[in-house]
Amino acid sequence: ISLSLSDRVSVCVSGRYSTGTDRKFPLLEDVFRKFPHTPVNTEIKEDNERLIKEVSSLVKKYNREDITVWASMKSHILKKCRKENPSMPFMFSVPRGVQLLLLYYCGLLPFTPLPESFLQMYLPCVINRTYIPSSPIMRNRIVTYLMEKLMLPSALLKHLVERGIQVQLFVCNEDQDFQTAFSLGATGVMTDYPSRLRDYLRSHPPPRPPPSQ
Repeated sequence: ISLSLSDRVSVCVSGRYSTGTDRKFPLLEDVFRKFPHTPVNTEIKEDNERLIKEVSSLVKKYNREDITVWASMKSHILKKCRKENPSMPFMFSVPRGVQLLLLYYCGLLPFTPLPESFLQMYLPCVINRTYIPSSPIMRNRIVTYLMEKLMLPSALLKHLVERGIQVQLFVCNEDQDFQTAFSLGATGVMTDYPSRLRDYLRSHPPPRPPPSQ
């Protein structure tokens, strides 16, 4: 984010620039207060015990432990989050995601308990378009193609959903990304353009669940 002399903000998201004069970032408590019934994903990016305690305290204060998710790519951070507030649902860390794939391809997944409630990961087809990785290997198209085939088989996602685990893919910013994610079996997507996702869902409503027997 860069500020000019006129105090206008210039933000670049996925190669698109937006400008404006509103430079206020909402606090987490502001979000909880304004949207008391909206699920929120709280990703802890750094190993900061004070931050973890403060987030947990706000979650308890607004009585939203069942709709606020602990998220972190790192297992040791996620372990501290769970220790601080074990009542909150949490996602697969990267190491646990690797274990998940190994269990799936070994045929042991149906017999293995899964305490996680969310699988959150990049939609491989956005790599090198929405997300530019630093690793040269990740910039190879063959590698990203194999990632999609090996990491997101429809049978795996279907199995997870049937076990009550939400599958959320990011960063989906185009209609083709939304279509790809939902066709793979994702239950949700993360986007930088919520109004675009809203318009897509209006024109492509999800199928209604079958009537209960």
